[in-house]
Amino acid sequence: MSKRIGRLAAIFTAAFISLVINLTYLQFIAASSLTAKPENIRPILYEKRIERGKIISADGVVLATSNKVSDGYERFYPEGETVSHITGFYSQKYGRSGLELIYDEYLSGQTRVSSIPDYIRRLLGKEAPGNDLTLTINMDIQRAAMKALGNRKGAAVVLNPKTGAVLALASQPTYNPNDIDDNWKTISTNLDGAMLNRALQGRFTPGSSFKIVTASAAIEENLVSTDTVFSAPARSSVYGGKVSNYGGKDYGKATVEDAFSQSINTVFAQIGLKLGGAKLVDYAKAFGLNISIPFDLPTSEGWIPAASDMDKLEVAWTAVGQGRTLVTPLNMALICSTIANDGKLMRPYLVEKISERNGNTIFKYRPSLWRQPISKDTAVIIKSFMEKTVDMGTGTRARIGSIRVAGKTGTAEVSKKEPHAWFVGFAPVEDPQVAVAVIIENGGSGGRVAAPIAREILATALGKNR
Repeated sequence: MSKRIGRLAAIFTAAFISLVINLTYLQFIAASSLTAKPENIRPILYEKRIERGKIISADGVVLATSNKVSDGYERFYPEGETVSHITGFYSQKYGRSGLELIYDEYLSGQTRVSSIPDYIRRLLGKEAPGNDLTLTINMDIQRAAMKALGNRKGAAVVLNPKTGAVLALASQPTYNPNDIDDNWKTISTNLDGAMLNRALQGRFTPGSSFKIVTASAAIEENLVSTDTVFSAPARSSVYGGKVSNYGGKDYGKATVEDAFSQSINTVFAQIGLKLGGAKLVDYAKAFGLNISIPFDLPTSEGWIPAASDMDKLEVAWTAVGQGRTLVTPLNMALICSTIANDGKLMRPYLVEKISERNGNTIFKYRPSLWRQPISKDTAVIIKSFMEKTVDMGTGTRARIGSIRVAGKTGTAEVSKKEPHAWFVGFAPVEDPQVAVAVIIENGGSGGRVAAPIAREILATALGKNR
């Protein structure tokens, strides 16, 4: 009798183990391939029953959550269009975008299990709630950036230069992710590109904001010093063409420092030629152009032509920030942050941590150095140039009372349209806590248009608007 019981127990044990193995295979190993089968409608029905994880700002504001409805859950975005280019949208009809897409497996709870209770729930076919994302975004700064941009097409990126944490990511025009299902055609065909994340994917001529790169390269290579003097005429002839100052102003002679703070094109054309196309391109790449930026959301690459594809006239204009060079607002925020952080370019990041519903942290980001394009000594010099630009140069509209602000304006001329207005800067100079890049498409002068916007953002970040 005992032998029969033993055999029967062995059979049941083997059957149970086989069942566990099969369920494990179906739930985890083969799940992706089975879900991808077009005839399988179960994922659609299954997703409705999943309580997706929350997306939460660094200061505890819920940006995305799941509300219970009769047949499951539906996604809701309490902050709506203020953060739509960050959260993206989640729709049963039209898919997903932004963090909802990139972190879908975490938000839907379909990643590898990280606890025994979760494993058991999955084996039993029960839907485990999704994981929560906590971001680096500060909603006071995010709201201030969106408000400062107003209805103008443009973008703003705000970073902690010491860590690379993204404090705000604003893009206008925007859309309300709660309206995706009802207004998809209107939103997706918007002629102004409401769904385009200009902060990360818009590529623009940098104008004089690029002079940060040119000046950094020339000083790092010991080709110029702060008080090196250049002629600064209204126009100068270069290789059969001309380089001219914005507004046609003649400055006579100017030091490198004054040429930076007053944004004198004819001086920077000479610096660019002295530096040479190859070195200029090498430093632009060192600052993050022509390479993919490692980031939580999709980004476009900044671009600068190869030195072999530029003649002397184009090298001169490229050094000024014109020509074929294109940058994203994120590119310029990173370049500015590098100066603020003593020549160290930190890897930018948006997701601070990922947590299970019970509070157990399954991922936490650790700030890391991405590149170091210049030395600390060079960064200190450029920092002083940028402070002078705000104190008495083209960026005076970015001043904030007694706070020391550093910055660089840009007025990027584009064919047959008003220039793009740029401002990049950081504060406080003695201990930079926040860096910002602002662009207003076809907005006009960077000093008049973008600098005041940056001022509002920096003031909020530093607690001066509260």
